Amino acid sequence: MLTRRKLIIASAVGGACLGRPFIARAATPLTLRLDWVAGADHAGIYLAQDRGFYAQEGLDLTVYEGKGSVATLQSVASGNDTIGVANLSTMALAAGTGAKLTAIAAILQKAPDGLIALASSNITKPKDLEGKTWGFVSTDSGERMFPAFARATQLDVSTIKRVQLQHSASYTSLILGNVDFISGWAIADALKVGAMKPVASPIVYADYGVNTLGNGFFVAADSLSSRADTLKAFMRATIKGYLAAEADPQAGVAALIKARPSSNRTVAEKEILLMKNYLHTDSTQGKEFGWMSDGDWARTVSLMQECCKLPSGIDPKSLYTNAMLPPA
Repeated sequence: MLTRRKLIIASAVGGACLGRPFIARAATPLTLRLDWVAGADHAGIYLAQDRGFYAQEGLDLTVYEGKGSVATLQSVASGNDTIGVANLSTMALAAGTGAKLTAIAAILQKAPDGLIALASSNITKPKDLEGKTWGFVSTDSGERMFPAFARATQLDVSTIKRVQLQHSASYTSLILGNVDFISGWAIADALKVGAMKPVASPIVYADYGVNTLGNGFFVAADSLSSRADTLKAFMRATIKGYLAAEADPQAGVAALIKARPSSNRTVAEKEILLMKNYLHTDSTQGKEFGWMSDGDWARTVSLMQECCKLPSGIDPKSLYTNAMLPPA
C-alpha cells in the first residue's frame, strides 16, 4: 500500500514521465503600505522580508512607503493595498466617519507623541511651554492630542502662540528659532532634530496620562473573512521579524538600510533601542508583540471623543481584533 508521501512522489515522477512539468504553488501576492517613510519602527518588517519569513509563509510581499496615516487609510479602504500601517487613533477617526477598517496588531502601544524643543530653550516641563511659540502640523496626532495634554497639565494655552507648519518645514523652523517647540515623535523626530542640534528631553504626552495607541497594522474589515489565512500568515512572519529585530537590533537596522538605503543609519540605530519603551502598555506587558487590550482601545476611543469629535456610541471592540495573531 502506498503511503501519502509515496503517492505524492509517484504523482510528481509520473507527471514528469508523461511530459507534464511539476509546477510549484505560486506565492500569494500581498501589498503593505507604511504610514510614512521607512523607519526603525518598520525594521521588523524588513528583517522578516530579508530572512525569507514571508516567503516561507507562501507570501510575495511588496512594501510601499507612505505619505501619512490618512493617505494610507484611504489606500487600504479603497482596495489599492491589502494591509496598511497607520496611527491607530487616526484609524479610529476614519471609522467614525464610516470607513470599514479594523486593526489587526499594534506596533507601538504607547504613543511616542510629544513636544520637542532645543536644549538651549530651557523647556523641560509642561509649564515651561507657556509664553512660547508652538510649531504644529495640522491634523497630525501631536496637534490633535495637545488639548487633552494641556488640560491634564493645567497649561494656560492662551499664552502659547500657534504657528502652523508643513511637516517638511518643522525641523528647520525649530532649528532656526522661528518656533520654540514642535509636536512630533519623541523617538524618530527628536532624534532627527538632535542629529542637527542638541535637543531637550522630549515632553511625552503619555507620561502625563494622555496616551492613545500608536501605530499598527490594519485592513479593510471585509478582508478579515475573505483573506483570513493570508492575514494570519502575514502576522506570523511579521511577528518573527519584530522578535528577531528585538533580539538583534543591528540586524533590524541592517535590513532597513538594505531595503531603503536613504534611511539615516545613525538615527535608526538609536531609535530601534528606544522603541522598547513604547512597545507595550501596562495592559499588554507579557503579551506577544502586536496583541491589543480592550482597556487601551477604550482609553483611545475616549480621548478621541474628548479631543477629536469622534462620534459617541462607537464600540472600541469593533475597531480591532487579535484573531489574526498566532494562538497564545
